[in-house]
Amino acid sequence: MRSSTIGRVSRLALAWLLIGGGGAQAQSLEDAGAVGVGLRLRQLDGVKRVLMIAAHPDDEDTSLLATLARGWGAETAYLSLTRGDGGQNAIGPELWEGLGVVRTGELEAARYLDGAEQFFTRAFDYGFSKSADEAFSLWPREELLADVVWVVRKFRPHVIVSVWSGTARDGHGQHQASGIIAQEAYRAAGDPTRFPEQLSLGVEAWAPSKFYQSARGGGRGGAPPADALRIETGQLDPLLGRSLGQLSAASRSRHRSQEMGSAETPGPRATGVVLVDSRVGNAQGIFAGIDTTLVGLTSGLSATAAAATRRELEAYRSAVARAREGMGLDPSAIADDLADAISRLAAAQTSAGSSATQELRLTLARKHELATQVFLAAAGVRFDVRTDDDLMVPGQTVRVRATVWNGGPLRLDRPEMRLDSPAGWRVTLATTEGLGADGAVAPGALATWTYDVALPTDASPSRLYYLSEGRDGARYRWPNDPSRWGLPRDPAPVQGRVAFAPATGAQPLASGRVETSEPWRSVTVEPTRGEVSRPVLVVPAVSVRVSPEGIAWPQANSAARAISVVVRTEAEGGSRGELSVRAPAGWSVTPARQAYALDQAGAERALSFEIRPSGTPPSGQHVFGVTARDSSGRTYTEGYTLVDYEHIDRAALYRPAEARVSVVPVLVAEGLRVGYVMGSGDDGPVAIRQLGVDVELLDENRVRDGRFEGLDVIVLGVRAYEARADLRAAADQLLDFARAGGVVIAQYNRESLGTLPPYSLVVGGTNPRVADERAPVRILAPTAPVFTAPNRITQADFDGWVQERGLYFGEEWDDAYWPLLEMGDPGEAPQRGSLLVAPVGDGLFVYSALAFFRQWASGVPGPYRLFANLLSLDPAAWRGFTVRP
Repeated sequence: MRSSTIGRVSRLALAWLLIGGGGAQAQSLEDAGAVGVGLRLRQLDGVKRVLMIAAHPDDEDTSLLATLARGWGAETAYLSLTRGDGGQNAIGPELWEGLGVVRTGELEAARYLDGAEQFFTRAFDYGFSKSADEAFSLWPREELLADVVWVVRKFRPHVIVSVWSGTARDGHGQHQASGIIAQEAYRAAGDPTRFPEQLSLGVEAWAPSKFYQSARGGGRGGAPPADALRIETGQLDPLLGRSLGQLSAASRSRHRSQEMGSAETPGPRATGVVLVDSRVGNAQGIFAGIDTTLVGLTSGLSATAAAATRRELEAYRSAVARAREGMGLDPSAIADDLADAISRLAAAQTSAGSSATQELRLTLARKHELATQVFLAAAGVRFDVRTDDDLMVPGQTVRVRATVWNGGPLRLDRPEMRLDSPAGWRVTLATTEGLGADGAVAPGALATWTYDVALPTDASPSRLYYLSEGRDGARYRWPNDPSRWGLPRDPAPVQGRVAFAPATGAQPLASGRVETSEPWRSVTVEPTRGEVSRPVLVVPAVSVRVSPEGIAWPQANSAARAISVVVRTEAEGGSRGELSVRAPAGWSVTPARQAYALDQAGAERALSFEIRPSGTPPSGQHVFGVTARDSSGRTYTEGYTLVDYEHIDRAALYRPAEARVSVVPVLVAEGLRVGYVMGSGDDGPVAIRQLGVDVELLDENRVRDGRFEGLDVIVLGVRAYEARADLRAAADQLLDFARAGGVVIAQYNRESLGTLPPYSLVVGGTNPRVADERAPVRILAPTAPVFTAPNRITQADFDGWVQERGLYFGEEWDDAYWPLLEMGDPGEAPQRGSLLVAPVGDGLFVYSALAFFRQWASGVPGPYRLFANLLSLDPAAWRGFTVRP
C-alpha cells in the first residue's frame, strides 16, 4: 500500500474511533470501510487462538488483547471468571447483580474496540477476599474448573495467558483463585476423563500448546521483566493511525464504572508474558513451535482428501495474499480475490468431507465466515436489520426493515432474505422495494424487505440467561442450553439472513452465493445524540415496581408510612386495571386496592399506599407483595429497570414487585437536620430518612459557599471527596461548620482526603480493609457516646453484615483521633482505622470506613443502629468523655 493511501486510511480510522453512538454495538472501527477490510485481512491467513484468563472485568491486559487481535490477526478472547458484581460503581446506583450487568456491558464495549471475544463462568463476585481458600469456599472448585474447561474446549486456544500467578502476590483472593484455576484448566481440558459429560454437548477434549503468565509493563517505554517475552504495543499501526497501545487505552476506558479512564499516550510501550509451560518446546515466541498453518490441520485426512484439501488451502492463501497486495483506498478492487478465497474455502470444506476433524471443520467454517465479512466490506455491501421500537410486549406486532445497500460496483443477483425468529413468533413479508426488473440489487441501489413480526401473547421477556433463576450462593445458574454458557448475554431472538450471487456484468464471481446475517436492532434518532442503536428487548406489558424496595422501620414507630407503587406499560394501547398490596400478618395497607389507567406505551404512574403495623412490630423482615391485574385478567407481579448507559448495550433487570420492611430496634436524636453530600452514589439519604430524620441533599453551590445554616450534621457520601471538586474546594467551610458545633461524618474514600481532616489522617495508601464480613469486632471504648446513645451498641450489632466490614481504613492518624473499633481478617493483625472520631472546636469530625452502603442495601439492622448513633452524636457529651481506648 502506498504511504499516501495509508495516511488517508489512517485518518478514516481515527475519525471512526471518535464517532459516538448508542451502546457497545454502535459503529466501531471494525466496520469502517477500508480500515475494516485491512484489519480483517490480518485474520484470514493461518490459525492462531489465544485465551486470556483472569478474575474480573478490568483485570485483562488490553494492550496484549489489542495487539494479538487487531495487530496480529489472532483469534483472541478474554475469560473473566466473574462479572464484577461485588465491586464499586462510580457512575450509578447499581450494585451486586445490577453492577454485574453494567460491567458485563463494559467488557463487551471494550472487546468491540480491541477485537477480542468475551466469556464468563458462573462465579459471582461476592466481594474482596484475601486468599484463594476463601474464594474456593464460596466457589466450588471443581465446578469452577468445569466452567473454565468448557470455555477452553469451546474456544480451543493454542495459548493460554493467565493474568494472575495463583500465589499470594496476586493480592485479591479471587485473583489468586483465577491463577490457580487457569493452570488446572490448562492441564485438564485435554483429558477426556475430566468432565466427560461436556463431550456429548458438541465440544472435544482440547490441550492448549502453551501456558504463559502475564508480565505487563508500564510507564514510558514499558518495562516487562527481563525474563519476559517483550511484546511491543507502542508502534504506529498504519491502518489505525495510532498505536495498538493507544487503542487498548481506549478499550480500557470503557470501564467507566471503575473509573478506568486511560491516557492514550503515544510512543514506545510494551507488555510481556513469561512462558510457564509448553507442550511444543521452549521457544519464546507466543506461537513458536505451534503449527499455525491451515494445511497443518489436514494431517488426519486420507491421502487423497488431504492432497485435495491442501491444494484448495494453498490457493486460498494465494488469493488472500493477492488481496493484501492489491489493497488500497478503494477496497472494491480486491473483491475478485476475496471471492476466489471464499470459493477455495468452500472447496476445501468439500474436499475434507466427513472425515475432517472437528478442529479442521470449525476452523474452515470460521475462516469462511471471516472471508465473507471481508468480501462484503470490500465490495461495499451493507446489510442491516432494524426496527423503530426498542421495547416490545407479548402480543405486539412490530414493523422490521431489512436492507441491503449495494454501495459497490457489483451486481447482487437472486437475493433471498429471511428473518429467523423464536418458535411461535409470526413473520410476514409486507413489501419489497429497490430490486431491479431482473430481481437483482444493482450497484448503488438500496433494497428493502419490510416484515411484520407478531409476538405471541406468551412470548418470554428478555431476561439475561444467567439471571433467569436465582443464584446458588456465589454461583449463577446456567440454563439447559449449552450454546449460551459463558456468553456475555443472550443472542438477539431475531436474526436477518440474506444470500445472493455477486456478479460483474454477465460474469458471476467465483464465490458463488454469499450468505450473511445480522441481529435486529432498534435504531432511533435523538435530538441531542443523533442516531442511537439499541438491542430490542421484550418486556412485560405491565411492569410493577415498589419504591423504596427496602425500608428500615424503627420498631418504636407506629405511624403510617407511604410506599409508592410505580406501574408502567409498553403496550401500544396502554393498560387499565387494578393494583393490590398484600400485607403480612400484623400489618395493614390503606387502601388495599387502587385502579390505574395508562393510555399509551411508555406511560407510567405512581400510586401511594400507606402501610402501618398493628401495635409494635417484631424485629425482622416483613414483605408486602404487589400485584397488577389488567382489564383482561392478566396478572403481573414483577417490574424491571433498564440498566442503560451510553457506552454499553442496555439490558432489563427484573425484580419481584414487593416492599421488604426491616423492623429495627433503633432510636435517633429528635429534631435532627442532616445535610448529605452525595459522592459516587449510595443509598445514604434514603437510609437516613427511613430513620425518621430530615435530610437535605447539598448541591455544588451550597457546598462551595458553605451555606450550612440550620444543619446539625453533614454526611459525606461514599467517595465524595474523590468525586466532587466542589467538596475538595470547600474543606475549610466544612471544618468551620464542625468548629461551630456541627458534626461532619466522612465515609470512606480511596484516595487522600487532602485538607479535609482537621488533623493528620492517612487513607488510600496500602488500602487496609477487613474483607470477612464475619470478622470479630472489638469495641475499644464501650462507654463512648457513639456506643451508648441513643442505642446501646453490642456485639450483636455486628452480626449479619454482608460482603465486608469495611474498606480504605485510616492507616495513620494524629493522636487527636479516637479509634473506636478493632477488627481484622483471619490470620492478620487487627486494625483500628475503621472508625475515628476527633473533636474540632465545638464540634466533631468522624471518619468511617465501615461499609454502611452495602449494609443499607441489604437491610442489615446493626449498621442502622450504629449510624443512628453517629448522627445523634452530641459534641458536648463527647467533650465530657475522657476514657480513651
